[in-house]
Amino acid sequence: MATCSVKAENPDLETVSTEEFKNQLTEDPSAYLLDVRTPEEFAEGHLAGAHILNWLDPETFQRDAKDLDKSKTIYVYCRSGRRSHEAGSYLAEHGYHVVDMEGGILAWEKDGFPVSK
Repeated sequence: MATCSVKAENPDLETVSTEEFKNQLTEDPSAYLLDVRTPEEFAEGHLAGAHILNWLDPETFQRDAKDLDKSKTIYVYCRSGRRSHEAGSYLAEHGYHVVDMEGGILAWEKDGFPVSK
């Protein structure tokens, strides 16, 4: 199955498969990997090199998101894809280029990709 990017809502938010996410992340020198789950979820396992910014803590998320570098592409993921899509939409609306991983870390693990603890 070919990967496809979804850009209908905002051209700065791209949703891709886990494989495409991994490939783009590896090839992008400006990549910034962002996990938007809770600290507890992050501790259970995350993608290597990920930074955490909890979407479920809106005040902190909005405050800390302002410090992200707009010259970098933000690669965002969560558990199943819902929170990362919401967070990615927020970031895209605020001037960031965002790549969202479809299916979240659940899909990542199902596809056999590694996680760090």
